[in-house]
Amino acid sequence: FIINFFWSIKHGEKVNDNPWEATTLEWTAPSPPPHGNFVHTPVAYRGPYEYSLPGRERDFTMQNEPVEATERTRRKPPAEPVLA
Repeated sequence: FIINFFWSIKHGEKVNDNPWEATTLEWTAPSPPPHGNFVHTPVAYRGPYEYSLPGRERDFTMQNEPVEATERTRRKPPAEPVLA
């Protein structure tokens, strides 16, 4: 374990700010985060768990990416009201 730990530190692959491609807003903060965590207040345009949307280039879409006009027209309300 110790050898692997130090080997990974020296020769390991560098990762970007969002290595797991998570869609939630905490991954929009720079690393290390500034005082207050965000440079400006983030705006969420969609829910955090919208993966694999049809017609998208990537498998995930960040919450802070604006909704495109084509995406707005593609979304349709449910035919029946959903009761919780």
